[in-house]
Amino acid sequence: MALALSWALAPFKRLFGRRRAEGVPQVLMPDDPLPAGADYDDRSLPTEEFVLVQRMTRLMTLDEIERHLPEILGRALARGWIDKPFQAAFMDHPKKMLSTYDVHLPDSVEIEVETEPGKRPRIVVYQAGLDGRKRRLLYLQLVMMAGR
Repeated sequence: MALALSWALAPFKRLFGRRRAEGVPQVLMPDDPLPAGADYDDRSLPTEEFVLVQRMTRLMTLDEIERHLPEILGRALARGWIDKPFQAAFMDHPKKMLSTYDVHLPDSVEIEVETEPGKRPRIVVYQAGLDGRKRRLLYLQLVMMAGR
């Protein structure tokens, strides 16, 4: 327990355990450099810091899509809320970004992002029929609620 506690408090000891020299600004650098952020422009594989699914996922039936895709898209929307490069890439090519994050959908499934001025983006999932008509399967939109 004592070893685990001392290891957990090591960063605080570095920050607060030293006496600061008078008149000299002190900048503490981390021992390990921070990992570089993911570059979404070249569509590189995502880092382990944030993944949409734990393992490669193939949603091939309508039942699987309706059961699992809303949660995955919710994670993508939440990520886009705090990560603007991810949001831009996801808005342009949602299905391609999902496949980058190991979520694979059938060719008959299309994902579109609808944006209206003054409203939050909405992700709509369609199934393309043989006759070319699209049938809406589901849509997802972030809603903010405040309570007291």
